[in-house]
Amino acid sequence: MARQQLYKTKKEHIYWYKDGKEKKYAFRYRFYDQDGKRREKSRQGFNSEKDAELALIELKAEILKGNLQQVQNQNITIEQWVNTWYSRNKPKWKPSTLDQYIYAIEKHIIPELGKIKLSKLTKSRYQEFINKLSIRYSAATVRAIHHVFNHAIYAAVDDEILDKNRIRNVNLPQLRSNYHEIQEKDILSEEEIKRLLDYLKKYEGITHYTLALLLTSTGMRKGEALALKWKNIDFKENVIHITGTRDHLGERTTKTKRSTRTIDVSPSLISHFKKYRRWAIERKLVFGMKLKDDDYILINPQTAEPISREYPKYMLERAFEAGVIKRVTPHALRHSFVSILISKGIPVTTVAKIIGDSVEMVLKTYAHSLRIKEMEAVKVVENVINYD
Repeated sequence: MARQQLYKTKKEHIYWYKDGKEKKYAFRYRFYDQDGKRREKSRQGFNSEKDAELALIELKAEILKGNLQQVQNQNITIEQWVNTWYSRNKPKWKPSTLDQYIYAIEKHIIPELGKIKLSKLTKSRYQEFINKLSIRYSAATVRAIHHVFNHAIYAAVDDEILDKNRIRNVNLPQLRSNYHEIQEKDILSEEEIKRLLDYLKKYEGITHYTLALLLTSTGMRKGEALALKWKNIDFKENVIHITGTRDHLGERTTKTKRSTRTIDVSPSLISHFKKYRRWAIERKLVFGMKLKDDDYILINPQTAEPISREYPKYMLERAFEAGVIKRVTPHALRHSFVSILISKGIPVTTVAKIIGDSVEMVLKTYAHSLRIKEMEAVKVVENVINYD
């Protein structure tokens, strides 16, 4: 676009020009930055001389306050800044964080807000964006998208591109409780677990059986089991070190610091892993591979490669189709493990440590199982005390 022909007005640094048949106003202002370099800022599109003059006064105020970074970046768009911020921080983020940020940036933030100048985004305009998201997505998703953009805005403030975060107190949709109380339908009973293990041992491969045995004996998360390596098992001390998780984004550290843990396991489970290790060595040799301590434990018999993240789901689905158990998710084996421990009177603090969760989470999530124990406690007291 050709630059407009500007004409001086009686006000210093203020100009007028023709935009079609309309008379518009602009300012051009030259100044020196803190390094002594000469700079120029200009802006046009004002409907009156007074509007242009007020904008120039604001600009001068920012320069006098030393906010040169903000002045020099007034025209940067949200798309430009978010992409810059993402590229700068990408190396230090985990794969799961990158996945979440890419989704928020590419699917929502840039399409809806990308063309707006960063310095011109108002709280009301951003609230419109949040309200629009809230119609189509859950409160958790909206808050996750906001978290990403809010993080980017704070970074712009830190870089002195913005003077403050104007979206900090935007109204967000209320979250429902993050806790899902486990019911009987979400778990397998002791009898159902025995049936599942018997079925897998008799009719499915050794990896299916080993996976189910691991999940039901330790309460591990599916991703933790998939990430387990031979070096994580101490065959002498009968312990397993849980240090990571693995999913469609690859391997990374555990879900929380609490999830990185060492758990005691039974000699029987260790004995089974010794047997499975011998099988794995032989199976890998068939494919010209040697077993190493850094290898993932659970491998596909057909390829000797690590099992996929869908493997546990398929395993349970096959058992369901065979009429062995009801339809449940792999996480149900973790729930079942916890419920069994609680039913046997294991302290909640011990259960929380074993599964890598907080005591609060166990109390809220497994309230159903705990209520059963409370009822048993009432009966014990009733048998001891004479109420007559």
